[in-house]
Amino acid sequence: MRMSVWGEPEEHLLASLENWLQLDPELRDAPVQREPHADDRLWLELPDDHTPSVLAGALSTWLSTRIGDVRLNVTGPDGTVEVSVSNIADHMVLLRSALGER
Repeated sequence: MRMSVWGEPEEHLLASLENWLQLDPELRDAPVQREPHADDRLWLELPDDHTPSVLAGALSTWLSTRIGDVRLNVTGPDGTVEVSVSNIADHMVLLRSALGER
């Protein structure tokens, strides 16, 4: 899964997301890395025993704690989706769809 994040206030958004994912107890086995040659993107591979809903839930919760115009772009096996603070009601549906969960 590839993720990028941007918005206002922009300061530390990527680092915040990276820390959030690394500290999530359900994602400890999923290494989070900065994507080479792209300072604004993270890369994460879910272990085989994890469902996409675990990642979708973590991303949705992180985004719901943000203030301002924050957007998260996620590319999974079934496409790319952009979620934001403003479309919070649709986070889980959009994320699960892109991450390959039916």
